[in-house]
Amino acid sequence: MAFFPDVSPGDKFKPNALLSNNVRHIVNALNGFNGKPVMATGGMIRIQVYNNSGSTLTAGTAVNFADSGSLCGEAVPAIKLKDTEKPWGVLVNQLKSKAIGSCILCGPAQVSLTGSGDFAAPTTSNPSVFTRGATGAPVIFAGDGKGVVLLGAIAQDIYDGPFALSYDTEKKQLKVNAGYANMNGEWKNVAEKTLTASTGTVCVCSTLGDDGKWTAPEIKVSTPGQYAYPIGSCKVSGESVTVCSFRVPVAIFLVADVCSTTN
Repeated sequence: MAFFPDVSPGDKFKPNALLSNNVRHIVNALNGFNGKPVMATGGMIRIQVYNNSGSTLTAGTAVNFADSGSLCGEAVPAIKLKDTEKPWGVLVNQLKSKAIGSCILCGPAQVSLTGSGDFAAPTTSNPSVFTRGATGAPVIFAGDGKGVVLLGAIAQDIYDGPFALSYDTEKKQLKVNAGYANMNGEWKNVAEKTLTASTGTVCVCSTLGDDGKWTAPEIKVSTPGQYAYPIGSCKVSGESVTVCSFRVPVAIFLVADVCSTTN
């Protein structure tokens, strides 16, 4: 970090390119993507950060705030995203190691995008690119691999009850919560399931045997039918995975069949 001493009236000095560019970056950032001042930062929350890592962080990278390190004036130490459950923000400008810049916590942020979907979120494996899908920050605009997301917006209604579907972007797995099944009046618990994401309908499946007994219900991607009760859907498009929970707490099976024995 460079230090620039005050200049008194009458002092002779040579203009400094680094100082001039830093001032320009700050003013442009405060004006919101080089917009007019009247359209600047209404509703936007940003803080000053400094790059506390040993490598350059590109503009649009998601960053956490380091537990180690110290304040530099009002600037908070920032590192590449390592934990999405902890507070994070998006860098406005590229920052070399130890350089100071702005970080957006809430409001519109320009980021790189991949995949498809109405929302986008970063991952710890690639915090400089947001993956689009069914969860994350709303995507305001997208084009040519770039876009604007709205950080801190009111979260979309997320269902987390029985048979709720979610996608783990780190492990690239589809997770389905446990739920219940009612099979001709008989109640059974359905265990949670982790699946490889694939396009299709997620169902609770079971069959009625010749002895009049049901097989243990399990969750799989299948075609809805007499023995496959739909509980959600999954769509895979390149790196993007979109899931939808049907919000069904109980999978209901009502089947009349002729068995080889009488129970």
